[in-house]
Amino acid sequence: MLRRSLVIVLGMIAVLLPTAITTSVAGAQETATYEITFENLTSGQYLTPPNYAVHSNSADVFDLRSPASPGVQAVAENGAVPVLAAELNGAVDAAGLGVSGVGGDAPLAPGDSTTFTVVSDERKFSLVSMIICTNDGFTGADSKRLPTSDGQTITYDLRGYDAGTEVNTENRADIVPAPFCGDGGGTGESNPSLAENGVIKVHRNILGNGDLPAKFAWDNNEGVARVSITRMSDTDLPAPSPVEAPNYTVTFTNNTSGQYFTPPNYAIHSNSVEVFDLRSPASPGVQAVAENGGVPVLAAELNGAVDAAGLGVSGVGADAPIAPGQSVSFDVSSDELKFSLVSMIICTNDGFTGADSKSLPSSVGQTISYDLRGYDAGTEVNTENRADIVPAPFCGDGGGTGESNPSLAENGVIKVHRNILGNGDLPANFAWDNNEAIVTVTITRNS
Repeated sequence: MLRRSLVIVLGMIAVLLPTAITTSVAGAQETATYEITFENLTSGQYLTPPNYAVHSNSADVFDLRSPASPGVQAVAENGAVPVLAAELNGAVDAAGLGVSGVGGDAPLAPGDSTTFTVVSDERKFSLVSMIICTNDGFTGADSKRLPTSDGQTITYDLRGYDAGTEVNTENRADIVPAPFCGDGGGTGESNPSLAENGVIKVHRNILGNGDLPAKFAWDNNEGVARVSITRMSDTDLPAPSPVEAPNYTVTFTNNTSGQYFTPPNYAIHSNSVEVFDLRSPASPGVQAVAENGGVPVLAAELNGAVDAAGLGVSGVGADAPIAPGQSVSFDVSSDELKFSLVSMIICTNDGFTGADSKSLPSSVGQTISYDLRGYDAGTEVNTENRADIVPAPFCGDGGGTGESNPSLAENGVIKVHRNILGNGDLPANFAWDNNEAIVTVTITRNS
């Protein structure tokens, strides 16, 4: 479910979260480039962008008949990548081996695929992606063999798995909002009464126990998804494509002393696009980020907006939460005029920071910087209790359950956040100066 969770993404130190996988130092191996294609084989299900890792033989990301790690659970229940991204990143960084990331910026529709390239000297590949219209279903590959000779391709058909963390009601009210699972959809909130303490098993599919239409079922013999991995030779590596649009380097900096931020959703777009607006209700995508740190709904919104006229570009600017004082930089190319960004203030009920429809620099070498304030999405009461926010370690020991409390819902509008006021047990070090983030945009190439 796209609910209270920490999304959408590398660059996070290993101590942030307990790792889901472990690595050991291996002998030197030949570094190779792999082209990886992940394809949605279902006729009705959307899949979240896949978390992946290329890693050593000693790694284990998920295992049948064992409990799901916090990261796998976050993906399977919430479609939220950062907890697993941090686990994978911590594991592959522990010995300076391997690589991990997220292989896309938006959910994959039935029949769609995403292709990405990784470079590593490790031998195994793992991947996890949520089956969106399920309570806690996912598909994935654990410790699969990589091709060993140039030009070789290995293809794996992937089954559906049940994380064993939530009862499979098959009711849209318990899953996610429209449009992924049909009209009506859910509220985007978890129901604690559905929690179960099970283990990972093969998913029994959609059995008709609720109001979810049969079109969301899949054939587990044919597979939910397919991953194809090709080891590329030097002559097969794609040459850089000429880019005529201006190129920008964007740096997003966390200026707080105690708050983590989720990876920023961003878009370069036309003057007609508006991502959020003070004194107006938050869109489903902005709400999903502000409450749950979940990027897929907003990623789909932004992608749809910039694709509507074939203009602009959108994405997610990191693979893991951004610690206090840290920055993340990424490059984007577009001939559009405006820039927007949204990132959750993690230790809040529904706080976010962001920039809406900001001007871009116009001459090579020019830099524009924006100080970003904290905003309240107006969708949940600000209790400032860690039990209502997120699990450790982001908000201190104890933390929450990672589940929303429907009794805290409010139907408000976006406003400037009043900060941490001491109304709950959240320590004062999570407060901020309301110029809490900076986004800097430099144009490095003009058309």
